[in-house]
Amino acid sequence: MQRMKKIVLIACLVFLPAMYLSAQTGVVTGAFISFEQLSHDLGEVKMDSTVSYNFVFTNTGKEPLLLSEPRSSCGCTVPSYPVDPIMPGQKNSIKITFKADKTGPFTKMVNVLSNAENDPVVIVIKGTVI
Repeated sequence: MQRMKKIVLIACLVFLPAMYLSAQTGVVTGAFISFEQLSHDLGEVKMDSTVSYNFVFTNTGKEPLLLSEPRSSCGCTVPSYPVDPIMPGQKNSIKITFKADKTGPFTKMVNVLSNAENDPVVIVIKGTVI
């Protein structure tokens, strides 16, 4: 019994630091979502108009990327997203549609939820409704 405890202790002393160090290297082992840009200025938008912008991203990880429904900061901002897995190295986009219903400056955030190691990611549209 004593011998078994020593073996387990030695194994823990060898493998735990190795696992800790590998976790600290920043190596991506799962999915990772990389956007070309995280913010876009729509400029001046006419009242009661609808405008859209596509945020392009790439799965720069090593596993398929699965998106959940993105969550917007209000009902005037509607995200559309791919439901099929995005394979490593593959590009795709999330379309953000904004309905201008109040005059003045705006900033709208969308939380992109996924199985990525860098989940969640926030993308932003802004501008001024005239």
